[in-house]
Amino acid sequence: MSGTPEYPSGEFCIVELFGHQTLVGRFAEVERFGTKMLALEPLFNDQLLNVVYHGGQSIYRLTPCSADTAFRRQPRNGFQLPPAIRAVVPAALLESPAAPSDSPWSDPEDDGEDPL
Repeated sequence: MSGTPEYPSGEFCIVELFGHQTLVGRFAEVERFGTKMLALEPLFNDQLLNVVYHGGQSIYRLTPCSADTAFRRQPRNGFQLPPAIRAVVPAALLESPAAPSDSPWSDPEDDGEDPL
């Protein structure tokens, strides 16, 4: 075994919305409701959550990144998620956050600071 984790396929990013919220996940550009939108599957505790859609006007900054970077920078505590996303996260995922050292995507250099 090479020691490199298998990540889900797709494009990953760190996106800032309205300059106030930061999300990390897998993204795609889709057309919904007659307009182009960002379809984002946020990462949380090594899980891709259900897709959320954002209009282009809400995007302050979108930084494409590798899956490795996205998995290392994902939030691990419920308070790091916007309330609308936290409301639909399965309770079991909120109750037992994965410790960064337990994750195959953990960064041994991580100093415990907020990854976002």
